[in-house]
Amino acid sequence: MTPDVTIIIPCYKVGKYLRQCLDSVLNQSHSNIQVLAINDASPDDSGMILDEYVARDPRLQVIHQPVNAGVSVARNTGLSKTIAPYTMFLDGDDWLLPDAVANLLALQRQSNAEFVCTNIRQYSDEGQPGRIHYSTPQGQYQPDFQQGIDHMRLHQKLFCTCTAKLFPTALLHQHKLIFHAELRHAQDTLFTHSFIIFARPRTVINYDLATYCYRQNPASTVHAIPLEKRLHSLHLLIETLDNLAIHCNQPRWLAAEKSAEYFWAIRKFSANSDERQNELARLMSSAFFQNHLQPVLSQYGKLKHRILLKLFERNFYRTIALW
Repeated sequence: MTPDVTIIIPCYKVGKYLRQCLDSVLNQSHSNIQVLAINDASPDDSGMILDEYVARDPRLQVIHQPVNAGVSVARNTGLSKTIAPYTMFLDGDDWLLPDAVANLLALQRQSNAEFVCTNIRQYSDEGQPGRIHYSTPQGQYQPDFQQGIDHMRLHQKLFCTCTAKLFPTALLHQHKLIFHAELRHAQDTLFTHSFIIFARPRTVINYDLATYCYRQNPASTVHAIPLEKRLHSLHLLIETLDNLAIHCNQPRWLAAEKSAEYFWAIRKFSANSDERQNELARLMSSAFFQNHLQPVLSQYGKLKHRILLKLFERNFYRTIALW
């Protein structure tokens, strides 16, 4: 029987959490699923655990990558193997609530939606429950992307992840949508935004329904990205989102939030004040700043970001000393 949903799980250094992840998937109340776990040449016991589980359950297929290529390549490997009409993404250190698949499919059938989005509940590294990830807005929405992507603005933070969502596999393949292999940070933001821009899917969003458990793992690769690679990924992301908006004749606010994040990354992840100053000086003299960051933030950024931008432009050294 063809599975209803394929769940793709990239695995790298998640041995400590992987059993909980796999148990949550294989014990779903809706059992007609395909599970594709991609071992991204993990140096810990993730591969051994996957082999242990694949011997127990024929719904699980394990793919062992010969070299570590990153989460984007791992997810793309899974996408090339999916056989279900719907695709979900789950990280190996997170897990699903028991009725996650059933609730997502029920929401899809009730609304006749192609793309289904729900909420995420955060947990500590030890598994203690925290806050709901998207506290605002609340309720259920059915944005009409066929009329344009203006509705995306209200839900943009939700679309910065690829998890807690049900993607129609046929539309992903039709538009040749894959994860950007060079991006090691925010690759899911570009993937989900691109999907909406090109596919314009019938969509239902339920902020009151949480299906996904996100672990705030301090050892996650997201936290270990060096500043240079982090900024490179943000550069690619912002440039691509902005060019997509321009190409599709859409407002350039798609890139605004990530443009502000570029400044935040310099401030938070610089090793010292000299590196912070050098990175800012390099940024503000670049074509990337002139063509993308400056016009996007000055027109679509929040008031505090527009003010900061003007202060940097008027008196760079004094502003950075205060910043």
